[in-house]
Amino acid sequence: MLFNSFTYLVFLPVIVLLYWLLPRVARSTLLLIASYVFYMHWNTGYGLLILGLTVVNFFFGIALDKYRAVSKSILTGALVFNLACLCFFKYADFLLASLWPAVKAGSSLFGSTTALPATFQPLNILLPLGISFFVFEFIHYLVDVYRGTTPLKNFWHFALFAAFFPSQIAGPIKRFQDFHDQLKLDANFDPKLFQEGIGLIFIGLFKKMVLGDNLGHVVNAGFNNAGAMGTMDAWLAAVGFTIQIYVDFSGYTDIGRGSANLLGYRLPANFNWPFLAANLTDFWRRWHISLSTWLRDYLFIPMGGSRVPVWKQKRNLFITMALGGLWHGADWHYVIWGMFHGAGLVVSKDWTDFAARHPVLSQWRKHFLWHWGGVAFTFTFLIFACVLFRATSVPHALQVASRMFTLAPSDAVVHAFITSTLPASLTAYCGFLLAEHLCQTASPTKLPFFHAVSQWWKQSSALRISAYTCVAIAIAGFAPEDVAPFIYFQF
Repeated sequence: MLFNSFTYLVFLPVIVLLYWLLPRVARSTLLLIASYVFYMHWNTGYGLLILGLTVVNFFFGIALDKYRAVSKSILTGALVFNLACLCFFKYADFLLASLWPAVKAGSSLFGSTTALPATFQPLNILLPLGISFFVFEFIHYLVDVYRGTTPLKNFWHFALFAAFFPSQIAGPIKRFQDFHDQLKLDANFDPKLFQEGIGLIFIGLFKKMVLGDNLGHVVNAGFNNAGAMGTMDAWLAAVGFTIQIYVDFSGYTDIGRGSANLLGYRLPANFNWPFLAANLTDFWRRWHISLSTWLRDYLFIPMGGSRVPVWKQKRNLFITMALGGLWHGADWHYVIWGMFHGAGLVVSKDWTDFAARHPVLSQWRKHFLWHWGGVAFTFTFLIFACVLFRATSVPHALQVASRMFTLAPSDAVVHAFITSTLPASLTAYCGFLLAEHLCQTASPTKLPFFHAVSQWWKQSSALRISAYTCVAIAIAGFAPEDVAPFIYFQF
């Protein structure tokens, strides 16, 4: 069930209404049933998969707490189980295709009489939606129990943590301690939280359907016809996708967080103005925050983190980002995307440390040009990273990148479509971003007009209703006719 579908716009109000009408004792049961209905809307078998993973990991958690003497062995078995499930469903084809030449050579070496195909034939295993997010949440839970956190003894609470539909498919990756605290609290209806949730849902739908989906059509026209793009077309397509993936994913997160708010829950924020980051380290503190903190806490720190020699810190950071790239997708261009970010983070940190020690550069760092130069450089780096991310393969990424630096002629049809649509979409995005940022950060002394607007927004129901009506009209008028899935659904 897509957040931007008519089905969900019926499903959510019904669940919210029933939730607040039912007695407290029945609410978590309703949410669990609704979450399984939501997940099984695509494929009934998905429900059996998540149920199986939930049951096994629930008992792993109990065993980790009960048998502390052998908890390390239990944790190892639990991690192997979860990663094996992830590898089977997501990486089996990728691993076999990558190792196929070695498999053929081994077959010949041992004199096998079975003739293997010249190229690997994909197994075409159905990838369950959101399995990467499920597995990461289970691993977080098990590792924290191993470290001493009390496990969940109520199976239904654990099942709801795993299946909670607002964060089910593409996060944010939540921590079970925070979620369970809210589940136990079972708070009364909070009008302020409910109002915040409605606002997040409208903002998320606008980002996804008006900005993201329109950008997507233009970006697809460029990337699907890479050989026909001229230099300007290639740059516009690359910048377009950099913006698209942000509004698409942050739009999903906004709708998910808003949906949770309507039910009295808070999910962690996943974005904090990432394109205003002045370096890559700052970017990863602002982008997909729940993933970057997970990678830090459960991969980078266990490898030694910053407690080891500098060269090992760099190695650990590079490996963490490479594995983070592999988490995003079963293909080499995702791995290289992660390695590209890993190398960028290492160089960025070295440059920051060098500039801090250098007497002249350390003074320049205080100047606003240094900061905004860093923002521009970081965004340019992200454009090239997004070419790797959006491409279907490494050769495809190299083809798009080459078109960005060659004065090759463009196909007239592709050029006309990109240049007639993309600048307007980017202008709309920049206007939306600026208005949102000014209203959120304005103070009475700085930008008093925008501060007054933000205060008026909080106090005036009529203003909010009028604004939501305008947003709904904009969505109805400018959203493409086709319902496009969210980009992160494939992960």
